[in-house]
Amino acid sequence: MASLQCKHYHDEEYDPCLFFATYMGADKDPSKEQLIEYPIKVLRDIFSSGLVKGDTLIELTTSSAHILILAAADYFDNIILLQPCESDEQEAQKWLNKEAGAIDHSHLTTFVCGLKGECTEWEEHEEKTRRAIKQIVRWDITKDNPLGDVVLAQADCVLSGGYLDLVSKDHEMYLKLLKHICSLVKIGGHLILIAVLNMTYYMIGQHKFSALTYDEKFVQKSLASNGFIIVRSGKEKNRHNCDLIDYEYVAYFVSRKEREV
Repeated sequence: MASLQCKHYHDEEYDPCLFFATYMGADKDPSKEQLIEYPIKVLRDIFSSGLVKGDTLIELTTSSAHILILAAADYFDNIILLQPCESDEQEAQKWLNKEAGAIDHSHLTTFVCGLKGECTEWEEHEEKTRRAIKQIVRWDITKDNPLGDVVLAQADCVLSGGYLDLVSKDHEMYLKLLKHICSLVKIGGHLILIAVLNMTYYMIGQHKFSALTYDEKFVQKSLASNGFIIVRSGKEKNRHNCDLIDYEYVAYFVSRKEREV
């Protein structure tokens, strides 16, 4: 690939709709399927096993946050979406309110319904997901407290998919943001991180965006330093050569909060 100066998630060129079309669109690109279908399968297994349960789930990710909560809506009645930029927040609101021009996720909802092994129609499951979403809250990392004046009770589960990978400019920023995220989990509750290991960049249209490069040991050490123990983890090696994105593994880490730090 020709050398391009890397943009960053918070630059104006970041387009959540184009990000979705590139990595989560309905076309059957095997590289896209691995990035999306593997995490959804993992989450269904985690929640259906009873390993992670409760009433309240807080979700923090980038671009169409409700993708991963499609796998959680059968298990949590109170879901709160944290949106890290204005464009992501607008797209989430459009989908929640079923506004014209909202991103179409029906192919992913259909995939989730297939995993359930039931005759649930995708429209029914999307409505169930919408009913479970009780709040959409802005998460602004330019503030000392990203939640601003909003006060949230600690949750049974916090789910973050790829957020730290795309937003963090360096390891120090990752650790700072992770500390904020960990503070949202109650003692005995769980944090689920979906991570893309050893990634350096991803493309949106003609723009190349930087990503934080880190490995499995970095995540393990970071979680331990925040009072969490990993109770389940796994990873799947990148099976496809794709110029859109480079990474080594898609991974997940389920950790339980043992103490406040």
